Amino acid sequence: MHMGASKATLIISLIPLPGLSRRPIFSTSKVKFPIAMISTATARSCSSNPKGQGAFLTVEGRFTCEREIKKSKFIAIAAHISDLREVETFLTEVRDSRATHNCWAYKVGDHYRSHDDGEPSGTAGKPIYSAIVSSGLDRVIVVVISSSTSGISEELNLEPED
Repeated sequence: MHMGASKATLIISLIPLPGLSRRPIFSTSKVKFPIAMISTATARSCSSNPKGQGAFLTVEGRFTCEREIKKSKFIAIAAHISDLREVETFLTEVRDSRATHNCWAYKVGDHYRSHDDGEPSGTAGKPIYSAIVSSGLDRVIVVVISSSTSGISEELNLEPED
């Protein structure tokens, strides 16, 4: 199943990651979205920041959003990550082997990466990363799980964590 850039953009718009104006990344008049809690933090020691200090905007906790489009289910999961070591732990935790694709992107300071998971190059991970950057967020990871089946969310915790 080819997600395509426009479908990926639609899915990303569903992720409750607010910009500074506390609205969805890509506005739409048809759907209202929950707003994630954000916080401004000050780094005291961070390998991604050469000076080890500075303020950054990030999400608090973990947030998910589900959407069905043309008989395919998409689950977007966004979470705060403190450093690069947390990336693989988070991906292992949320990755669903039954899904068609587990596409993701993260940004931690100057470090970033995205993955299309079998989608055509640049059509899934890159739009996810672009959404993170356009939101002005740092130390965040977003995974979009897609499947043509309806049962992939059974084992995922889809509620915000405290």
